[in-house]
Amino acid sequence: MRPETPWASAAAFLDHWDGVRLVTLKLLACFEDQDLGYRLVEGWRTVGELFHHIGGHQFFVARGVLLRRWHPAPGEPDQDWPAHQAATVGSVNRLHAWLSEVRDLTRQWFAAADDGALAELRPDNPWHEGIGGWLLLHHAYQDEVHHRGQLYAIARLLGKDTPPVFEVEHPDYWDVYQGR
Repeated sequence: MRPETPWASAAAFLDHWDGVRLVTLKLLACFEDQDLGYRLVEGWRTVGELFHHIGGHQFFVARGVLLRRWHPAPGEPDQDWPAHQAATVGSVNRLHAWLSEVRDLTRQWFAAADDGALAELRPDNPWHEGIGGWLLLHHAYQDEVHHRGQLYAIARLLGKDTPPVFEVEHPDYWDVYQGR
């Protein structure tokens, strides 16, 4: 029998992802609205689009895995991604709100998920890989870390004062986390 949570408990996983998101939000704060349209290379995402994508990937995967629903309901942001992106990517405050909202929704959806959502193979995912829910969530987590690395490089190229990279270097996360 496969363990229900092969890599971590749901609470530990979410706590760690919260730490990653804390650093992502601190990185976002080092940019100004006028920086969000910067594109390192033609054809790549802008700074704002990268932050929007981080939230969008988590939103889509967490909803799909935890609520077992890959298609948007009326009023959800992916009902019209281009419109949501256009309304979000030009403002540090709107991006911060988006990334915070997705973090909070993921926690809510974890609480509402049925027992098999994380452990079962998911042949219904849009990548048609038939991989398990835990692995799909780790995919979205890794995507955030990957794109955050790109954003650190861009921030440094633009002369921004960036926060420490790892959440353990942030007492507002680590001190609280260590006390759990």
